[in-house]
Amino acid sequence: MRKLVFNLTVIVLSVTWLSCYGSKNYQNPSKVRFRALISNSLHPVTAGVHVPALEIMDATTDKISFSPIGLTSLPDLGSLDVSSNKLLTLAYSPGGHMFELVNNTTEQASQSTVTIPEATESFFLANNTLHVYAAVPNAPLPGGTQGAVIQIDVNAGTISATIPLPHVRFVREVNRGDQILAFSDNSGGICNPESGAVTVITPANIGTSTDPRTATLCGFDHPVGAGLSANIARPSIIQCGKECGGTSDPAIVPLDLTTNTLGISIPIRAGATVAVGVGNTLYVAGTAPNTPCSSGTAATSCGTLTILDLTGATAPKSVEIPDGYHDKLEITDDGQVVVGSHDCTNINTSTEIRGCLAIFNPATSKVVMPPINGNVTGIASIPGRNVVYVIQAGDLTVYDATTGVKLPTDHQTKIVGEVVDVKVIDNAP
Repeated sequence: MRKLVFNLTVIVLSVTWLSCYGSKNYQNPSKVRFRALISNSLHPVTAGVHVPALEIMDATTDKISFSPIGLTSLPDLGSLDVSSNKLLTLAYSPGGHMFELVNNTTEQASQSTVTIPEATESFFLANNTLHVYAAVPNAPLPGGTQGAVIQIDVNAGTISATIPLPHVRFVREVNRGDQILAFSDNSGGICNPESGAVTVITPANIGTSTDPRTATLCGFDHPVGAGLSANIARPSIIQCGKECGGTSDPAIVPLDLTTNTLGISIPIRAGATVAVGVGNTLYVAGTAPNTPCSSGTAATSCGTLTILDLTGATAPKSVEIPDGYHDKLEITDDGQVVVGSHDCTNINTSTEIRGCLAIFNPATSKVVMPPINGNVTGIASIPGRNVVYVIQAGDLTVYDATTGVKLPTDHQTKIVGEVVDVKVIDNAP
Protein backbone atom coordinates (compact mmCIF):
# COMPACT_ATOMS: atom_id res chain seq x y z
CA MET A 1 0.00 0.00 0.00
CA ARG A 2 1.37 3.39 -0.92
CA LYS A 3 1.94 5.71 2.00
CA LEU A 4 0.07 8.99 2.06
CA VAL A 5 1.80 12.23 2.88
CA PHE A 6 -0.25 14.55 5.06
CA ASN A 7 0.65 18.21 5.17
CA LEU A 8 0.45 19.21 8.81
CA THR A 9 2.61 22.33 8.41
CA VAL A 10 -0.08 24.74 7.32
CA ILE A 11 -0.79 28.38 7.71
CA VAL A 12 -2.38 29.20 11.07
CA LEU A 13 -5.45 31.31 10.44
CA SER A 14 -6.76 33.89 12.86
CA VAL A 15 -10.33 32.96 12.00
CA THR A 16 -11.85 29.94 10.34
CA TRP A 17 -13.64 30.09 7.02
CA LEU A 18 -17.00 29.54 8.64
CA SER A 19 -16.72 31.84 11.63
CA CYS A 20 -18.72 34.69 10.15
CA TYR A 21 -21.40 32.64 8.43
CA GLY A 22 -25.00 33.25 9.36
CA SER A 23 -28.36 31.61 8.87
CA LYS A 24 -29.43 30.71 5.36
CA ASN A 25 -32.60 32.70 6.04
CA TYR A 26 -30.64 35.93 6.41
CA GLN A 27 -31.73 38.64 3.99
CA ASN A 28 -28.72 39.29 1.78
CA PRO A 29 -27.42 42.88 1.94
CA SER A 30 -27.69 43.49 -1.80
CA LYS A 31 -31.43 42.72 -1.68
CA VAL A 32 -31.05 40.89 -5.00
CA ARG A 33 -33.16 37.75 -5.16
CA PHE A 34 -31.58 36.09 -8.21
CA ARG A 35 -27.81 36.64 -8.27
CA ALA A 36 -24.78 35.93 -10.38
CA LEU A 37 -21.29 36.55 -8.99
CA ILE A 38 -18.57 37.87 -11.28
CA SER A 39 -14.89 37.78 -10.31
CA ASN A 40 -13.22 41.14 -10.91
CA SER A 41 -9.48 41.50 -10.24
CA LEU A 42 -9.54 45.26 -10.74
CA HIS A 43 -12.67 46.60 -9.08
CA PRO A 44 -12.21 50.40 -8.87
CA VAL A 45 -12.31 51.93 -5.39
CA THR A 46 -10.90 55.40 -5.98
CA ALA A 47 -8.84 56.96 -8.75
CA GLY A 48 -5.92 54.63 -9.45
CA VAL A 49 -6.88 52.18 -6.68
CA HIS A 50 -8.30 48.78 -7.54
CA VAL A 51 -9.04 45.69 -5.43
CA PRO A 52 -10.22 42.12 -6.13
CA ALA A 53 -13.98 41.80 -5.65
CA LEU A 54 -17.01 39.78 -6.59
CA GLU A 55 -19.57 41.86 -8.46
CA ILE A 56 -23.20 40.99 -7.70
CA MET A 57 -25.40 41.03 -10.80
CA ASP A 58 -29.18 40.73 -10.79
CA ALA A 59 -29.69 37.75 -13.11
CA THR A 60 -33.26 38.86 -13.79
CA THR A 61 -32.44 42.37 -15.02
CA ASP A 62 -28.72 42.02 -15.88
CA LYS A 63 -27.92 45.02 -13.69
CA ILE A 64 -25.06 45.33 -11.19
CA SER A 65 -26.15 45.85 -7.57
CA PHE A 66 -23.22 48.19 -6.77
CA SER A 67 -22.59 46.33 -3.51
CA PRO A 68 -19.57 44.18 -4.39
CA ILE A 69 -17.98 41.62 -2.06
CA GLY A 70 -14.41 42.72 -1.42
CA LEU A 71 -11.69 40.05 -1.42
CA THR A 72 -8.77 42.21 -0.39
CA SER A 73 -6.96 39.26 1.20
CA LEU A 74 -6.25 37.99 -2.33
CA PRO A 75 -3.80 39.60 -4.78
CA ASP A 76 -6.06 38.89 -7.75
CA LEU A 77 -9.07 36.82 -8.79
CA GLY A 78 -9.59 34.01 -11.26
CA SER A 79 -12.03 31.10 -11.47
CA LEU A 80 -14.92 30.47 -9.08
CA ASP A 81 -16.82 27.42 -7.87
CA VAL A 82 -20.20 27.27 -6.13
CA SER A 83 -21.34 24.64 -3.64
CA SER A 84 -24.14 22.30 -4.69
CA ASN A 85 -26.45 23.86 -2.08
CA LYS A 86 -25.50 27.35 -3.37
CA LEU A 87 -24.59 28.58 0.11
CA LEU A 88 -20.86 29.04 -0.55
CA THR A 89 -18.67 30.40 -3.33
CA LEU A 90 -15.01 29.46 -3.59
CA ALA A 91 -12.71 32.10 -5.08
CA TYR A 92 -9.22 31.34 -6.41
CA SER A 93 -6.28 33.70 -6.80
CA PRO A 94 -3.93 32.48 -9.57
CA GLY A 95 -1.29 35.06 -8.62
CA GLY A 96 -1.06 33.90 -5.02
CA HIS A 97 -2.38 30.33 -5.56
CA MET A 98 -4.77 31.05 -2.70
CA PHE A 99 -8.40 30.25 -1.91
CA GLU A 100 -11.02 32.21 0.00
CA LEU A 101 -14.63 31.32 0.75
CA VAL A 102 -17.64 33.61 0.51
CA ASN A 103 -20.93 33.14 2.33
CA ASN A 104 -23.60 33.65 -0.34
CA THR A 105 -26.30 34.34 2.25
CA THR A 106 -24.53 37.15 4.08
CA GLU A 107 -22.47 38.21 1.05
CA GLN A 108 -19.41 38.26 3.27
CA ALA A 109 -15.91 36.94 2.57
CA SER A 110 -14.24 34.87 5.27
CA GLN A 111 -11.31 37.33 5.50
CA SER A 112 -8.95 34.35 5.75
CA THR A 113 -7.17 32.46 3.03
CA VAL A 114 -5.54 29.11 2.40
CA THR A 115 -2.41 28.98 0.26
CA ILE A 116 -1.60 25.78 -1.63
CA PRO A 117 2.02 24.82 -2.47
CA GLU A 118 1.90 25.77 -6.18
CA ALA A 119 -0.62 26.90 -8.78
CA THR A 120 -3.65 24.89 -9.88
CA GLU A 121 -5.84 25.03 -12.98
CA SER A 122 -8.41 22.53 -11.69
CA PHE A 123 -10.27 22.53 -8.35
CA PHE A 124 -13.73 22.14 -6.86
CA LEU A 125 -15.75 22.59 -3.69
CA ALA A 126 -16.98 19.11 -2.77
CA ASN A 127 -20.63 18.17 -2.99
CA ASN A 128 -20.84 17.84 0.81
CA THR A 129 -19.20 21.31 1.21
CA LEU A 130 -16.76 19.88 3.76
CA HIS A 131 -13.66 20.00 1.58
CA VAL A 132 -11.99 21.69 -1.36
CA TYR A 133 -9.85 19.60 -3.73
CA ALA A 134 -7.20 20.97 -6.09
CA ALA A 135 -4.85 19.32 -8.60
CA VAL A 136 -1.35 20.74 -8.08
CA PRO A 137 1.04 19.30 -10.70
CA ASN A 138 4.14 20.98 -9.24
CA ALA A 139 3.45 20.29 -5.58
CA PRO A 140 6.81 19.30 -4.01
CA LEU A 141 6.92 15.89 -2.36
CA PRO A 142 9.63 13.88 -0.58
CA GLY A 143 11.93 12.08 -3.00
CA GLY A 144 11.76 14.77 -5.67
CA THR A 145 8.54 13.65 -7.38
CA GLN A 146 6.09 16.47 -8.02
CA GLY A 147 2.32 16.40 -8.09
CA ALA A 148 -0.50 15.99 -5.58
CA VAL A 149 -4.20 16.42 -5.00
CA ILE A 150 -4.55 18.85 -2.11
CA GLN A 151 -7.50 18.55 0.28
CA ILE A 152 -8.59 21.62 2.26
CA ASP A 153 -10.83 21.33 5.31
CA VAL A 154 -13.55 23.97 4.93
CA ASN A 155 -14.43 24.19 8.64
CA ALA A 156 -10.83 24.52 9.81
CA GLY A 157 -9.64 26.59 6.86
CA THR A 158 -6.45 24.53 6.56
CA ILE A 159 -4.84 21.97 4.27
CA SER A 160 -5.91 18.62 5.71
CA ALA A 161 -4.28 16.14 3.32
CA THR A 162 -1.78 15.92 0.48
CA ILE A 163 -2.39 12.90 -1.77
CA PRO A 164 0.67 12.17 -3.92
CA LEU A 165 -0.11 11.83 -7.64
CA PRO A 166 2.74 12.52 -10.07
CA HIS A 167 2.01 15.25 -12.64
CA VAL A 168 -1.71 15.48 -11.81
CA ARG A 169 -3.30 18.35 -13.74
CA PHE A 170 -7.06 17.98 -13.43
CA VAL A 171 -9.61 16.72 -10.89
CA ARG A 172 -13.32 16.00 -11.23
CA GLU A 173 -15.89 15.00 -8.62
CA VAL A 174 -18.12 12.14 -9.81
CA ASN A 175 -20.84 9.79 -8.60
CA ARG A 176 -22.42 12.41 -6.32
CA GLY A 177 -19.12 12.97 -4.55
CA ASP A 178 -18.42 9.33 -3.69
CA GLN A 179 -15.35 9.40 -5.95
CA ILE A 180 -12.88 11.84 -7.42
CA LEU A 181 -11.13 11.36 -10.74
CA ALA A 182 -7.58 12.71 -11.04
CA PHE A 183 -5.94 13.07 -14.45
CA SER A 184 -2.16 12.94 -14.99
CA ASP A 185 -0.18 13.55 -18.18
CA ASN A 186 2.08 10.69 -17.10
CA SER A 187 2.01 8.39 -14.12
CA GLY A 188 5.55 8.95 -12.89
CA GLY A 189 6.42 5.28 -13.24
CA ILE A 190 3.22 3.77 -11.84
CA CYS A 191 2.10 2.62 -15.29
CA ASN A 192 4.20 0.13 -17.24
CA PRO A 193 4.77 1.05 -19.99
CA GLU A 194 4.65 4.70 -18.99
CA SER A 195 1.48 6.55 -20.04
CA GLY A 196 -1.03 9.08 -18.88
CA ALA A 197 -3.15 7.90 -15.98
CA VAL A 198 -6.55 8.37 -14.40
CA THR A 199 -6.64 7.75 -10.66
CA VAL A 200 -9.87 6.98 -8.80
CA ILE A 201 -9.85 8.53 -5.33
CA THR A 202 -12.33 7.60 -2.60
CA PRO A 203 -12.64 10.68 -0.33
CA ALA A 204 -14.08 8.64 2.55
CA ASN A 205 -10.73 6.83 2.86
CA ILE A 206 -8.66 9.99 3.29
CA GLY A 207 -7.22 10.08 6.81
CA THR A 208 -7.80 6.37 7.39
CA SER A 209 -5.46 3.39 7.10
CA THR A 210 -6.94 2.60 3.69
CA ASP A 211 -5.28 4.18 0.66
CA PRO A 212 -7.85 6.52 -0.94
CA ARG A 213 -6.26 5.94 -4.36
CA THR A 214 -8.46 2.95 -5.07
CA ALA A 215 -7.48 2.43 -8.72
CA THR A 216 -4.95 3.69 -11.26
CA LEU A 217 -6.07 3.31 -14.86
CA CYS A 218 -3.22 3.38 -17.38
CA GLY A 219 -2.85 3.62 -21.15
CA PHE A 220 -4.15 7.16 -21.69
CA ASP A 221 -2.52 9.78 -23.87
CA HIS A 222 -2.99 13.08 -22.00
CA PRO A 223 -6.32 12.55 -20.20
CA VAL A 224 -7.83 15.95 -19.42
CA GLY A 225 -11.20 15.37 -17.79
CA ALA A 226 -14.51 13.55 -17.88
CA GLY A 227 -17.96 14.15 -19.28
CA LEU A 228 -20.96 13.12 -17.18
CA SER A 229 -24.19 11.72 -18.59
CA ALA A 230 -27.44 10.05 -17.49
CA ASN A 231 -25.58 7.21 -15.76
CA ILE A 232 -23.73 8.92 -12.90
CA ALA A 233 -21.63 5.83 -12.25
CA ARG A 234 -20.35 5.77 -15.83
CA PRO A 235 -18.39 8.95 -16.66
CA SER A 236 -16.66 9.35 -20.02
CA ILE A 237 -12.91 9.95 -19.80
CA ILE A 238 -11.56 12.51 -22.29
CA GLN A 239 -8.28 11.58 -23.97
CA CYS A 240 -6.78 14.66 -25.59
CA GLY A 241 -3.90 12.98 -27.45
CA LYS A 242 -2.28 14.94 -30.26
CA GLU A 243 -3.85 18.29 -29.41
CA CYS A 244 -2.11 18.18 -26.02
CA GLY A 245 1.26 17.13 -27.38
CA GLY A 246 0.67 13.39 -27.46
CA THR A 247 0.81 10.92 -30.31
CA SER A 248 -2.64 9.29 -30.18
CA ASP A 249 -5.94 10.34 -31.68
CA PRO A 250 -8.48 11.82 -29.26
CA ALA A 251 -11.03 9.48 -27.76
CA ILE A 252 -13.81 9.08 -25.23
CA VAL A 253 -13.39 6.11 -22.90
CA PRO A 254 -16.29 4.96 -20.67
CA LEU A 255 -15.42 4.19 -17.05
CA ASP A 256 -17.56 1.93 -14.84
CA LEU A 257 -17.09 3.24 -11.30
CA THR A 258 -18.77 0.19 -9.78
CA THR A 259 -15.84 -1.97 -10.90
CA ASN A 260 -13.25 0.69 -11.87
CA THR A 261 -12.92 -0.83 -15.31
CA LEU A 262 -12.70 0.87 -18.69
CA GLY A 263 -15.07 0.26 -21.59
CA ILE A 264 -14.40 0.30 -25.31
CA SER A 265 -12.69 3.48 -26.47
CA ILE A 266 -14.76 5.67 -28.81
CA PRO A 267 -12.54 7.49 -31.35
CA ILE A 268 -13.15 11.21 -31.87
CA ARG A 269 -11.98 12.34 -35.29
CA ALA A 270 -11.70 15.93 -34.14
CA GLY A 271 -10.21 17.32 -30.93
CA ALA A 272 -11.34 16.53 -27.39
CA THR A 273 -10.53 18.74 -24.40
CA VAL A 274 -13.92 19.32 -22.76
CA ALA A 275 -17.22 17.40 -22.67
CA VAL A 276 -20.70 17.78 -21.16
CA GLY A 277 -23.47 15.20 -21.23
CA VAL A 278 -27.22 15.66 -21.62
CA GLY A 279 -28.99 12.35 -21.11
CA ASN A 280 -27.21 9.89 -23.39
CA THR A 281 -25.79 12.62 -25.62
CA LEU A 282 -22.23 13.79 -25.02
CA TYR A 283 -21.02 17.09 -26.49
CA VAL A 284 -17.25 17.08 -27.01
CA ALA A 285 -15.20 20.10 -28.12
CA GLY A 286 -11.59 20.39 -29.20
CA THR A 287 -9.18 21.42 -31.92
CA ALA A 288 -7.34 18.70 -33.77
CA PRO A 289 -3.96 19.91 -35.12
CA ASN A 290 -4.02 21.24 -38.70
CA THR A 291 -7.81 21.21 -38.97
CA PRO A 292 -8.73 23.57 -41.83
CA CYS A 293 -11.88 25.69 -41.90
CA SER A 294 -14.64 25.49 -44.46
CA SER A 295 -15.23 28.40 -46.77
CA GLY A 296 -16.83 31.53 -45.36
CA THR A 297 -14.19 32.54 -42.84
CA ALA A 298 -10.73 34.07 -42.98
CA ALA A 299 -9.59 31.71 -40.19
CA THR A 300 -7.22 28.99 -41.39
CA SER A 301 -7.65 26.71 -38.37
CA CYS A 302 -10.94 25.59 -36.81
CA GLY A 303 -12.17 23.51 -33.92
CA THR A 304 -14.95 20.95 -33.81
CA LEU A 305 -17.97 20.24 -31.64
CA THR A 306 -18.78 16.52 -31.78
CA ILE A 307 -22.24 15.26 -30.84
CA LEU A 308 -21.86 11.70 -29.56
CA ASP A 309 -24.72 9.25 -28.92
CA LEU A 310 -23.45 7.14 -26.02
CA THR A 311 -25.95 4.37 -26.80
CA GLY A 312 -24.45 3.93 -30.26
CA ALA A 313 -27.86 4.21 -31.90
CA THR A 314 -26.76 7.05 -34.17
CA ALA A 315 -23.42 7.96 -35.70
CA PRO A 316 -21.43 10.89 -34.26
CA LYS A 317 -22.07 14.29 -35.81
CA SER A 318 -19.75 17.28 -35.90
CA VAL A 319 -19.98 21.02 -36.48
CA GLU A 320 -17.29 23.62 -37.03
CA ILE A 321 -16.46 26.07 -34.23
CA PRO A 322 -13.54 28.44 -33.54
CA ASP A 323 -10.21 26.84 -32.72
CA GLY A 324 -8.10 27.26 -29.57
CA TYR A 325 -8.01 25.20 -26.40
CA HIS A 326 -11.62 24.54 -25.39
CA ASP A 327 -12.22 24.39 -21.63
CA LYS A 328 -15.65 26.02 -21.26
CA LEU A 329 -18.89 24.27 -22.26
CA GLU A 330 -22.37 24.99 -20.91
CA ILE A 331 -25.86 23.79 -21.84
CA THR A 332 -28.58 26.43 -21.51
CA ASP A 333 -32.09 25.87 -20.17
CA ASP A 334 -33.44 25.57 -23.71
CA GLY A 335 -30.72 23.16 -24.84
CA GLN A 336 -28.27 25.46 -26.61
CA VAL A 337 -24.61 24.42 -26.40
CA VAL A 338 -22.25 27.29 -25.56
CA VAL A 339 -18.55 26.57 -26.16
CA GLY A 340 -15.58 28.75 -25.28
CA SER A 341 -11.84 28.47 -25.82
CA HIS A 342 -8.66 30.44 -25.31
CA ASP A 343 -5.77 31.15 -27.68
CA CYS A 344 -8.05 30.87 -30.72
CA THR A 345 -7.65 32.55 -34.10
CA ASN A 346 -9.21 36.01 -33.77
CA ILE A 347 -10.56 37.56 -36.95
CA ASN A 348 -11.13 41.31 -37.12
CA THR A 349 -11.62 42.61 -40.64
CA SER A 350 -14.12 44.85 -42.34
CA THR A 351 -16.14 41.80 -43.38
CA GLU A 352 -15.68 39.40 -40.44
CA ILE A 353 -15.22 39.58 -36.68
CA ARG A 354 -15.03 36.50 -34.50
CA GLY A 355 -13.21 35.21 -31.44
CA CYS A 356 -13.29 32.14 -29.23
CA LEU A 357 -17.06 31.68 -28.67
CA ALA A 358 -19.64 29.52 -30.43
CA ILE A 359 -23.33 28.85 -29.68
CA PHE A 360 -24.78 25.67 -31.22
CA ASN A 361 -28.51 25.04 -31.60
CA PRO A 362 -29.15 21.24 -31.65
CA ALA A 363 -32.67 21.74 -33.02
CA THR A 364 -31.44 23.51 -36.16
CA SER A 365 -27.79 22.31 -36.25
CA LYS A 366 -26.81 25.96 -36.72
CA VAL A 367 -23.76 27.56 -35.12
CA VAL A 368 -23.49 31.25 -34.25
CA MET A 369 -20.01 32.72 -33.70
CA PRO A 370 -20.62 36.12 -32.10
CA PRO A 371 -18.58 39.04 -33.48
CA ILE A 372 -16.35 39.61 -30.43
CA ASN A 373 -12.61 38.93 -30.21
CA GLY A 374 -10.81 37.40 -27.26
CA ASN A 375 -10.47 34.44 -24.92
CA VAL A 376 -13.52 33.03 -23.15
CA THR A 377 -12.87 32.59 -19.43
CA GLY A 378 -16.38 32.17 -18.04
CA ILE A 379 -19.83 31.00 -19.16
CA ALA A 380 -23.03 30.84 -17.09
CA SER A 381 -26.44 29.82 -18.37
CA ILE A 382 -29.18 31.74 -16.55
CA PRO A 383 -31.89 29.34 -15.27
CA GLY A 384 -35.43 30.20 -16.30
CA ARG A 385 -34.26 32.53 -19.07
CA ASN A 386 -32.98 31.98 -22.58
CA VAL A 387 -29.94 34.03 -21.65
CA VAL A 388 -26.26 33.22 -21.18
CA TYR A 389 -23.55 35.30 -19.54
CA VAL A 390 -20.14 35.09 -21.20
CA ILE A 391 -16.84 36.52 -19.96
CA GLN A 392 -14.69 37.23 -23.00
CA ALA A 393 -11.56 39.38 -23.26
CA GLY A 394 -12.02 40.54 -19.67
CA ASP A 395 -15.58 41.79 -20.16
CA LEU A 396 -19.11 40.48 -19.60
CA THR A 397 -21.53 40.07 -22.50
CA VAL A 398 -25.17 38.98 -22.22
CA TYR A 399 -26.49 36.87 -25.11
CA ASP A 400 -29.88 35.63 -26.18
CA ALA A 401 -29.02 31.93 -26.03
CA THR A 402 -31.56 30.90 -28.68
CA THR A 403 -30.35 33.33 -31.34
CA GLY A 404 -26.78 33.88 -30.17
CA VAL A 405 -27.35 37.63 -30.51
CA LYS A 406 -25.83 40.04 -28.00
CA LEU A 407 -28.46 41.93 -26.00
CA PRO A 408 -28.39 45.73 -26.45
CA THR A 409 -25.53 47.46 -24.63
CA ASP A 410 -27.91 49.62 -22.61
CA HIS A 411 -29.66 46.47 -21.32
CA GLN A 412 -26.80 45.51 -18.99
CA THR A 413 -24.57 47.38 -16.56
CA LYS A 414 -21.03 47.90 -17.79
CA ILE A 415 -18.52 46.41 -15.33
CA VAL A 416 -15.34 48.41 -14.89
CA GLY A 417 -12.22 46.35 -14.26
CA GLU A 418 -10.92 42.98 -15.41
CA VAL A 419 -13.50 40.22 -15.04
CA VAL A 420 -12.66 36.53 -15.31
CA ASP A 421 -15.46 34.18 -14.27
CA VAL A 422 -19.19 34.15 -13.56
CA LYS A 423 -21.41 31.82 -11.53
CA VAL A 424 -25.12 31.82 -10.70
CA ILE A 425 -25.64 31.39 -6.94
CA ASP A 426 -29.46 31.28 -6.65
CA ASN A 427 -32.21 29.11 -8.01
CA ALA A 428 -34.44 30.70 -10.62
CA PRO A 429 -37.22 32.79 -9.02
